Amino acid sequence: MPADPPRRRRTPGPPGTNIRADIAKTARLWGLSLVCATVGAYVVWRTDTLLPGIYAFLITLAVLGLALYAYERRRR
Repeated sequence: MPADPPRRRRTPGPPGTNIRADIAKTARLWGLSLVCATVGAYVVWRTDTLLPGIYAFLITLAVLGLALYAYERRRR
């Protein structure tokens, strides 16, 4: 009796084999950086102080970065 062939998993291969997925992941990271920078710049513009803008940037990065991290883990 022949053995069943192994089932294929949805695991990404070596980097560069799935160009579309690599581009989408890069786009998500650039989008995250754009949103964080926009929030930080807006806070600096409204308060005329750099430190609150840095805090706003870091808080946005922490919240959205964790969400993006969870999304990327779920995609694997």
